[in-house]
Amino acid sequence: MIKALSGVRADQKRSYRSLEKYACHVREHLKLAPLDALNALQLFENLDEISITIKDGSEIPFRSGVVALEDSEGYARYDRSKNIIEMLASEQTYEWLESGNPRAAYFVAHELGHCVLHSDQLVRLAKMPTLMQAAYHRGRTDHQPCEDTEWQANAFASALLMPALGIQALEEEHHSINTPMIAMQFQVSLEAARYRLDLYRDRRDQLLG
Repeated sequence: MIKALSGVRADQKRSYRSLEKYACHVREHLKLAPLDALNALQLFENLDEISITIKDGSEIPFRSGVVALEDSEGYARYDRSKNIIEMLASEQTYEWLESGNPRAAYFVAHELGHCVLHSDQLVRLAKMPTLMQAAYHRGRTDHQPCEDTEWQANAFASALLMPALGIQALEEEHHSINTPMIAMQFQVSLEAARYRLDLYRDRRDQLLG
């Protein structure tokens, strides 16, 4: 059974390979080697060291924050008054970050995906009146997974946390690869590692090409 898409149509289609390359570029910016685990707390607290240039040529800095939320782990948004893209985590999510919970690391990687992949859309959304924003999310039209904002952010997050080059290096070092090895090396959940390994086996040449 195919999981229903949960995002809206992104500005552009993105393949697993293109998202792998984008995540690799971000890891290089963060000075992470292929076998390095992402320090999600450090990334979250130093998000102000990252910025992005949107289509109109303007540069928008990133910021992070903690807010009181009961029904969400957090979200990314553009703040018009400050001209920043914010990654806002719930208090619970931040506690998970401090304790090294893999779920919080995935949150940071996923929301960073929205920040870097969908920055222009975040800016446009923030400029809409509230009623139009609601209509924008309700008025979803049929689109492919590669066009879906949530699918793209999820694929980016997996590649950022568990790069294909790192999995390949791990496989070559141990002459085999399995889910627990990936989970331990990259400090992710077994569920995330299992999904990533399945994708790696199915699309190995595409991810490494």
